[in-house]
Amino acid sequence: MKTMVLILYVYTLSAAAAFMLYFAPENPEAGGIPEEAIRIRVIAHDNSRAEQNKKERVHQAVAGQINEWASSAGSIEEARLLIKENIPALKKIASETAGENVHVLFGTEAFPVKQYGRYLYPPNEYETLVMTIGDGDGDNWWCLLYPSFCFPEEQFEKDEKKPEYKWAVVELWGEWQN
Repeated sequence: MKTMVLILYVYTLSAAAAFMLYFAPENPEAGGIPEEAIRIRVIAHDNSRAEQNKKERVHQAVAGQINEWASSAGSIEEARLLIKENIPALKKIASETAGENVHVLFGTEAFPVKQYGRYLYPPNEYETLVMTIGDGDGDNWWCLLYPSFCFPEEQFEKDEKKPEYKWAVVELWGEWQN
């Protein structure tokens, strides 16, 4: 009986997962990134708490500036033009906020594989406005500049305990074995 319940449980979970993946919407509001998109990336000097906080302050300062003009872009061409026109202002804001020179570059940038919810974004070269603080050896923050759409990042401090992932089927099997 326990084996039959376990098989039925696994089958139900598999069917639900397959259904969700098959019918997942592909628009930005639901979590998908459109083909024609421009990302923004802020890279910290290193992973120390102070540098990660500085990265946060820079990203918030430039986001405030970008919100003033990026949402008015009606096409990707307009967005590119607005970015190029505003690079000096963004560099100034980022550098003043960081208290040091921030390197700003608009071009293509390699992104690793990313997963947000049920969406898996392949590693690739993407059009990106990159802001690098110091040596740029730390973690980064990124989102879409055009169309304007950001994902919430999961953030963990170095001394925080990361979440422990468990499989319900394995736990149930362990309970039934005892």
